Amino acid sequence: MKLVSSKNVYEILEIIRDKPELYLTSKSISSLQNFLNGYLLLMPNDINRNDDYPPFDKFKQHILNQKERFIGISNPYSSFFKLNSDGDEERAFEQFFHYLDLF
Repeated sequence: MKLVSSKNVYEILEIIRDKPELYLTSKSISSLQNFLNGYLLLMPNDINRNDDYPPFDKFKQHILNQKERFIGISNPYSSFFKLNSDGDEERAFEQFFHYLDLF
């Protein structure tokens, strides 16, 4: 795994979007979810560091608000995007970044 020096979670996600195979076990929403779980556990203060970006912790709520059936889901990224992509992990990975761009 390659180490990255970056200012915030958004920049790290852009690096992952460009070359997921360098930073994740696969180009899949489950691998991305696992990365985010670990990153946010270790770097909780990093999610709100930059005024140029909306607080990243609000993205989870943004996803949950898309459909009422996701209320109470602890890992909305993988659940929401897998359901919206018929279980296709790679397509769900791409959808995550589409929604992140809209956010």
